[in-house]
Amino acid sequence: MTYTIETIKDGVIENLDKKEITAFFNSLSGAKPGYLIGSGQGEDENLAIFNSVTHIGANPPLLGFIQRPTTVDRHTYHNILKYKHYSFNLITENFFEKAHQTSARYSKGQNEFKKVGLTAIHKKEMRCPFVGESPLHIALELDDDIEIKSNKTRLIIGKVISVSIPEALDENNYRLNFQELKSLNISGLSDYYKLTKVKSLNYAKPQ
Repeated sequence: MTYTIETIKDGVIENLDKKEITAFFNSLSGAKPGYLIGSGQGEDENLAIFNSVTHIGANPPLLGFIQRPTTVDRHTYHNILKYKHYSFNLITENFFEKAHQTSARYSKGQNEFKKVGLTAIHKKEMRCPFVGESPLHIALELDDDIEIKSNKTRLIIGKVISVSIPEALDENNYRLNFQELKSLNISGLSDYYKLTKVKSLNYAKPQ
């Protein structure tokens, strides 16, 4: 059966309650890569799951993610403002259930690494933790913090400082093979999908 939604007023769809509407729109943009963001030091150390990481630019190398409204305490956001450094850690099949558990609302001061059973790694000159179980570590420094006026979310942009290169790097074209990494994509808040590479195509030119 095909459903057609023609009219959406003030975010309301006929015959759907608020929870169903939220689930629908959270999944509408499709499955996206899952990352754990590590931030803070000492008692501030925090780990949180995000699936909104996106490419901003290659020169300089910039990555961004969407931060939900800061009208309530957001540990990741406040740590990034305080320490300026943070890490993106790719989520894979090997530990995705533990990674998912970081979405629980732990109180400030509760260490998600310890709560969910993941390993915190600390690297020289970086003021943030990394996830030992992840095959891909991306170290970032805060570059920009942009409020999106439409809904008070924020686009957090970081400059890539360093990347730990996994064995799945194709040295012929310097592209990562996310299938070999066993990377997972997330749709909405809780649906996890495997990745399968279909084919590499040539750079497109006008015919």
